[in-house]
Amino acid sequence: MCLIGLKISAKGSLLIAANRDEYADRPTAAMHWWSEGILAGKDLKAGGTWLGVTKSGRFAAVTNVRDPLIKDNPVPRGSRGLLVKEFLTSQTSPQDFMDRLNQDLALASAFNLIVGTVDVSNSNTVNCWWLGGRTRQSQALTAGSYVLSNAELNTPWPKALRLQEALEGNDRAAILQSLQHRTLANDDQLPRTGVPWDWEKRLSAAMITGEDYHTRSTTLIEAGDAGVTAHEITWYPDGQIHSELRESFSLV
Repeated sequence: MCLIGLKISAKGSLLIAANRDEYADRPTAAMHWWSEGILAGKDLKAGGTWLGVTKSGRFAAVTNVRDPLIKDNPVPRGSRGLLVKEFLTSQTSPQDFMDRLNQDLALASAFNLIVGTVDVSNSNTVNCWWLGGRTRQSQALTAGSYVLSNAELNTPWPKALRLQEALEGNDRAAILQSLQHRTLANDDQLPRTGVPWDWEKRLSAAMITGEDYHTRSTTLIEAGDAGVTAHEITWYPDGQIHSELRESFSLV
């Protein structure tokens, strides 16, 4: 997944808006209920996921860090998506989970991981943490809006700024539109992450198209006192809709 937006309200509600970008030949199942009680898409190669939620209010999402210099470092757990699954199937608190990972994965390649819980028994408290980037910083995320792509938290890449603006406007249509924005960034706005220039340009769009690599899915998850609603759109390589899922459930 290459673009994640989070909005945590002071009243304890949560909105996650995300795009997963991946190679077209990576086998994937669309969002569904797993036997482990996770609602998520599934990476059929490694068995993990990029974004998921449970009926107990646990949620997690992951991105990689774009840097060719670290591409040969060991991948956490062999696949970053297994970190998401590991948290969602555990009973560990978000902070304890992050503290343990920081010790276990000291030599692994950089990644961004968001984990948290929505506790309906405690005035809808959202307990959310971010761990990642090159700094391996661990940080509690309080009320506000946050964006992640393939760098540090809130790095001001154009597509991340556009999503953050939509999140702050609290307009679901605008949030979806920002995730489907295909315009490439101007040359002077591009980050310098070490990948070839044509890829840097191509990856600057929120929604990426192409037969080899593209935005595979767009997901909105909202959680609060009314329960959880999830909306996932999966995409063909040319940016046309492949399938769509809407799911609602109560938190327990």
